[in-house]
Amino acid sequence: MTKILKNIAISFAMLVSALATPLHAFEVSGESFPAEFNITSWTSDINGIALTAEGDVGEGYGKVYLSYEFVSSSADKNQGDFSGDIRTINNDGVMVAGTLQGIWKRNGKMITMYTLDQ
Repeated sequence: MTKILKNIAISFAMLVSALATPLHAFEVSGESFPAEFNITSWTSDINGIALTAEGDVGEGYGKVYLSYEFVSSSADKNQGDFSGDIRTINNDGVMVAGTLQGIWKRNGKMITMYTLDQ
């Protein structure tokens, strides 16, 4: 189930990248599945950005909830670290949760996340 949560987090990262650059192409490799998330809240202040999202994911994963906090570690605000949580209630009603953490880097309009999820 940890691999499933990691795949969901990666799918969400791609969604965030798509929002930052509406028209760009990318290639997904490895195991993947379609997922669509709606950002339910977004706040930004001098310390960073926090966002939450939720969506229904196919393949029996059910409703998925994500939360992220992005903090910049550079004066130009082009890189930093993030942490967050992921929770899902699968189609059998079982809740599974995990933590999200890693680093991010911005290059133009593209944000790349390197995640070390549990």
